[in-house]
This record gives sequence, structure tokens and C-alpha cells, in this order.
Amino acid sequence: MDEVLQVAGVRHRYGAHVALDGVDLAVRAGECVALLGPNGAGKTTLIGLATGLLRVQDGRVAVGGEDPQRPATRRRLGVVQQDMGFPRTERVGELVRGAAVRAGRPAAAAAPVLAEVGITDLA
Repeated sequence: MDEVLQVAGVRHRYGAHVALDGVDLAVRAGECVALLGPNGAGKTTLIGLATGLLRVQDGRVAVGGEDPQRPATRRRLGVVQQDMGFPRTERVGELVRGAAVRAGRPAAAAAPVLAEVGITDLA
């Protein structure tokens, strides 16, 4: 299987605090991965690097073989943090339609995406 995420020798600091120290990780297409650890272990930092929200300070991060800082790569990525603050009554379809509109697309563009991932019943 192809690797969709490659992390090699990644180090990241916030001032004197070392968030990541030589992290290596490979995620293959179709794998389900959980990042577990205590507060401050670097989980959010790693996600930030993988999604291009943070710049790699040392090491290499690639998504589908591409630099996640590239705009073309970032357009293909999405992330939902642990707590996004959405109302519990909001439906998945409303969220996806809202994301389409914010991206400059018509709300109807959400329908094929919902169908592709098999969640039209949640819309």
C-alpha cells in the first residue's frame, strides 16, 4: 500500500520546550491511526505539521509524497480537532455544506462528497 503520510526525524520546539524529538511515522492508505499521549506530548504539533498549519523545523513531513506547506497539497487535506465547538444538534450535511460555501463552492457541491464517503444518511 502507498504511504499517505511520512514523518522522518521530525523535531519541533516551542522556545525551550521540545514538543517532538526525532519522530518517525509512516501511515499507509486505509490504515486507522490513533495518536495517544499526555498533554504536551506533541500530538497536536504533529497534526499541525502534517496539515501544513505549522512549518517543519527539522526533519521531513510528506503527505502523499508532497510537502504539506504547498497550497495544492493543503487543498486536499482536512482535519477535525477534538473539540470544534459545533452545536450537538448540527447535522453532518450542514457542516459539509457550510464548508463548501466557505470554499467558494455552492452548497449543493456537498452532496457528491457525502455520497462518496457513504454518509448521506447523516446529512
